[in-house]
Amino acid sequence: MKIDVDVDQLREGLLDRAGSAAGVGLPAAMLDVVDIEDESPQELLARAEREGLDLRDFAVDGDAE
Repeated sequence: MKIDVDVDQLREGLLDRAGSAAGVGLPAAMLDVVDIEDESPQELLARAEREGLDLRDFAVDGDAE
């Protein structure tokens, strides 16, 4: 199945996760925030897959149905 991912939405989702981790005292998460801001779309997709995110949650409207 091919999913067209909204990269901006994916980046925001990853930033939210990393920011939450940093907020509870995980200093390495701040490094993740910096990395996520600079990553290419391919790197963001790879990170999302490593973290076990469901890419359908970041699908372009109407693509995940």
